[in-house]
Amino acid sequence: MGTINDGINGPFRGKAGSVIGSNWRKVNYIKGLPRFKNKRAASTDQLLERKKFALLNRFFDPISTILEIGFRQFTSRATGKNVAIRYNYDHAFQIDEAHVTLDYPALQFSHGSLFTAGDEQAWVDGDTLHITWDPDMYGMGRSLDDTARMVLYEEIRGIFYSVGRPLRHEGATQFVNKVLTQRPLKLHLWLFFVDRAGKQVSKTVYIPIANPES
Repeated sequence: MGTINDGINGPFRGKAGSVIGSNWRKVNYIKGLPRFKNKRAASTDQLLERKKFALLNRFFDPISTILEIGFRQFTSRATGKNVAIRYNYDHAFQIDEAHVTLDYPALQFSHGSLFTAGDEQAWVDGDTLHITWDPDMYGMGRSLDDTARMVLYEEIRGIFYSVGRPLRHEGATQFVNKVLTQRPLKLHLWLFFVDRAGKQVSKTVYIPIANPES
């Protein structure tokens, strides 16, 4: 697949013989159709790669809006979800022979130069999840009005929850939901910061949560 510049009559669109012209994110592309379909059975390595891609794609799909924010500086020619898949692909899995699962603490939902907060902690008390971090404003790459973006995921039910958008200087927030009283419960929490303009972000920090006993 290649990119093409506009001709005298504009960019090429549609199908002509064995080539197709299209436009995506303001870039004109032309690609050829395959000459034949591959009927060979997939190898073990190919099946493993397909499983990895499917896992990340399915996991990231519900939070594509967050990924557009976290990887904004890389989305001129790709979606945030596609960038996130490429960024996480080499380190986001636990593999036991042919069995593949996500390595949740290794996942990243952002990449940038803002400072993280430090001293991130989270715990459940009844129907409330308490989340705290260091609100210190001193140091380069920190600002009073940086906004915290959090991703909360309940693994057993496969559900994401919106936690809110507190400011960095607040140093804490709470999430109240009756799901926190249900058992069994397996929570995962990630945090990153976004500047006021929405252009700069920090890397993502995974915050371990002491999951309540059943």
